[in-house]
Amino acid sequence: MTLQGLNISVAEIVDMLIMILGVVIIVIALLSYRKQHSIRLQAAHQKIDELSQRMAEQETALLNQQHLYDLDKRLANIRTHYLTPAKNWTNYHQMLQDIDYLLNGWIAAFEKRTQLAEREVQFCTYLLVYPHLTLDEIAQHICYSEKSIRNYKQRIAQKLGVSSADLYQYLQKDIIAYLYNKY
Repeated sequence: MTLQGLNISVAEIVDMLIMILGVVIIVIALLSYRKQHSIRLQAAHQKIDELSQRMAEQETALLNQQHLYDLDKRLANIRTHYLTPAKNWTNYHQMLQDIDYLLNGWIAAFEKRTQLAEREVQFCTYLLVYPHLTLDEIAQHICYSEKSIRNYKQRIAQKLGVSSADLYQYLQKDIIAYLYNKY
């Protein structure tokens, strides 16, 4: 059988349709593969981003641990020179200078920035240097009543915008920020 004016047989038309269908199937397969490949690439990029973020977080955590370790070493060095808090106010001034030197001027910057009273800065200093002492023990060493020390701690925490339970951690973070970022 032939088409009018064309000398093409049905078999040739079927062969051409099969060939066109084959090309369409190949194109669809390639487009599907490309889409799947694109989805896989997006998933891989997302995993890489997540891993990068986790690595950055772990790096930051490790750096913070190193900073805390360094701070602990500095404070331990201070404790070797001042085994207990100074009861004599004049001794405190020398102790304050020594601590300020070992903390690269943090106390002076902290006092200026926060505008805490001298006795409040003294309490913060004792809290940092002697974290193993209870508030009662600190009160005995600096000749204050237990109630006064608790009030100091609450007032200082309030001025700094933290809870009194978080004051020690706040002071540590503040020193680290000062030592390593120079706020």
